[in-house]
Amino acid sequence: MAAQSQPGIARLTIETYAVRVVTLGLMMVSAILQARLLGPEGKGLLAAALSWSALIGGIALIGADSAVAYFVARSARYTLWFMRSSLIYTLGFALIALALIGWQVEMPVNRQLALSVVLLTPMAVSAALVNAICVGLNRIRLINVLNAASALCYVLSLLALYVVNVDRFELVVAAVLGVQAATLIVFFTAILRSADAGYAAPDLSALTRYALQSFRGNLAGLLFLRGSLVILSSVSPAAQAGIYSIAVVFADVVLMLPNTLINILLPRLAGRDPEFVAARVALIARYALAGALVLGLLTGIAAFVVVPIGFGGAFREAAIVAFVLCIGAALSTPGAVVSLYFNALEQPGVPATAAWIGCGALFAASLILAPFFGALGAAIAVVVARMTTVLVMTRRFYRATRLNWRTLAFRAGDWVNGEQRIASLYEQIVHTRRA
Repeated sequence: MAAQSQPGIARLTIETYAVRVVTLGLMMVSAILQARLLGPEGKGLLAAALSWSALIGGIALIGADSAVAYFVARSARYTLWFMRSSLIYTLGFALIALALIGWQVEMPVNRQLALSVVLLTPMAVSAALVNAICVGLNRIRLINVLNAASALCYVLSLLALYVVNVDRFELVVAAVLGVQAATLIVFFTAILRSADAGYAAPDLSALTRYALQSFRGNLAGLLFLRGSLVILSSVSPAAQAGIYSIAVVFADVVLMLPNTLINILLPRLAGRDPEFVAARVALIARYALAGALVLGLLTGIAAFVVVPIGFGGAFREAAIVAFVLCIGAALSTPGAVVSLYFNALEQPGVPATAAWIGCGALFAASLILAPFFGALGAAIAVVVARMTTVLVMTRRFYRATRLNWRTLAFRAGDWVNGEQRIASLYEQIVHTRRA
């Protein structure tokens, strides 16, 4: 059975990754347009707003997105219940956000930044829940198509602003909100049309337990992804945050590989035999690391060409920052893939613990390096934190599965022996011909 499903997995992985690369290319174009419209400071302000909204939205979810994906994968009958609950929760969160705007409260930070975060956060919450439902239903193609379409719409809206020479920060945020709202409407409509006719509510105690366990890891992951930019924007000029936000786009090309594999494989591995899951995860981790290393090098080198041409001389520093982040993202691939083993066996607490350890390393390194080296220091801190997480995750994987460390490492010894056998055979052929 596994052998039959593997071609489908490989085909879907390639298709998904290709579409996501196209989507990321559109995001790169949008980042270029943002930089041209807003400049380094405005780009940094927008990046900070998106980071804060994702961080606050992730905290507000309390692990619900991970729980939704898992329970919908176990039974599609939960889909309509989760759809209704997601809509109610998001509307309530939006009403609170609008009330904060209406009160005109005094804000200790930049008012543009604060209002943007208030408006963007409900969208982030709703998008996370809807994407989780689609992952649980294994509607990966729907996610791919709609994300690519939304990225294209965002590029077209920014291009329209650029053509008419309108560079107001508020209008760029409005473009983000409009595209996100339209995408969510299409998502809801598509899921409702294809949802299972049955309706059932999940076990709330099991749902709450899984969500809270996942929340530990999700919060650490959010702090991991957004913490470096938040710290950087606090201790360095806004231009450094803008440079870092551009470099992150290149690293996302590499990070998409393990994320794509996790989204595709979690519905297939959830609830399976632990030995089968362990063997499959170990195999995938080896090949994913090889692909990520090649991809990381190519993407990091490409940054030195794309950044000065596309973004301009003011963002030239982003190239070296992107190279560092790409290498760190490639080296972190095994840790991300291994987390699939624990999530599939209802043990999200293990990746959560590793994520918090890595998050602690990130904050410590960022506070030390970012004030002195700016965006480059923040990138080095991210690499240190990623490697810390990988070491913790692989060690826990070995202990849980009792597999040898060579199951995740490259079998370089086999390659060396193979090269030696080829060289020996070549010498025998040459000797025979001479004789």
